[in-house]
Amino acid sequence: MNLYDLMLIVPAVLTAYVISYISMPAVIRVAELKELIDSPDGKRKLQKRFVPTMGGVGIFAAFMISYSIWGQVVSLGSFPFFIAALLILFLMGVRDDIVELTPFKKFAIQIVASVILVFGGGISLGSFSGLFGIGELNLLAGSMASVIILVSIINAYNLIDGIDGLAGGVGVIASGILGIWFWGAGFLSLAILSFSLSGALIGFLSFNMYPARIFMGDTGAMSVGFILGYLSLEFLILNHGLTSQPWHIENGEILAISILIIPIIDTLRVIVIRLVNGVSPFKADRSHIHHKILDLGISHLHSAFILWLVNIFMIGVAYLTMPLNINIQLIVLISVGLSFLPLIKVVYKLSAKAFHLDSGSESQESHKTAYDMK
Repeated sequence: MNLYDLMLIVPAVLTAYVISYISMPAVIRVAELKELIDSPDGKRKLQKRFVPTMGGVGIFAAFMISYSIWGQVVSLGSFPFFIAALLILFLMGVRDDIVELTPFKKFAIQIVASVILVFGGGISLGSFSGLFGIGELNLLAGSMASVIILVSIINAYNLIDGIDGLAGGVGVIASGILGIWFWGAGFLSLAILSFSLSGALIGFLSFNMYPARIFMGDTGAMSVGFILGYLSLEFLILNHGLTSQPWHIENGEILAISILIIPIIDTLRVIVIRLVNGVSPFKADRSHIHHKILDLGISHLHSAFILWLVNIFMIGVAYLTMPLNINIQLIVLISVGLSFLPLIKVVYKLSAKAFHLDSGSESQESHKTAYDMK
């Protein structure tokens, strides 16, 4: 950490924020003119207005421009493959926001993009550190695991794009935490990449907080999910090489899970619920955590804040439980993560009873989930 680093990181954040903030009104106008909007359907898309999609175009542009200027990309060997894969997902997202793609086509393209990054860029996990009883991995096994993780994070992040401000806020928290670690550990280019994403998402959130003027869309959700997946893999790979160093994180795999705990827990819940009910995991419904919170009568704004705070709290849980065995730590993390929704319900109902609140007043304002696998 030094002044030189800050002279790159601060302008990167500001550049990404300003470009994102300035570009969003133009994206909104174009989306409205071309009727690239999310329409209420009376079921899952219950917003009261027609809201433009394509916010991901502004996020992508802001991120790319900022990182290209400030990111010292020549020091990042995987950069050409990262950009190639990201462009593939960005273009797929644009196509899907304009003309809907089937889940199978999306999944196939996500695999192709992930394979390009992992096998071309050499982003391959070398170890699971004993998680699930798995230790060291050979190159093929590590590469396959990395592809699976990338595709899973892309889709899990996409699934939480269901209420105003949620996905953007989770993205800021995740990229900010990872950026701090990369900066402290001495990986400046990856730190700037992380903070560039944070700046772009903060600019987007200025127009996406309730009531949203624009949605992220698949263009943004899949691109941001991919970037977060890439940063998570880089964190795990580099952390393994820092044994006995001050910034080495014991059981780094658990910290990585905690950083993305909201999309991970939500995805696990949704898949289990749908399978138990005999419904396809790819069928859209209102079983997501954010829907359940809205159904209590909690507003979009407060629901997003609650889930942001849960995300931060879970990172703290992971940090405080580091002395535990990695598998016990995972059990603790997942157990706490699954318990927060019932806890929110109990606390809110008790508060509503004590203060005579009118529950359900805003529960019908929830809008789209951005991906039909939802």
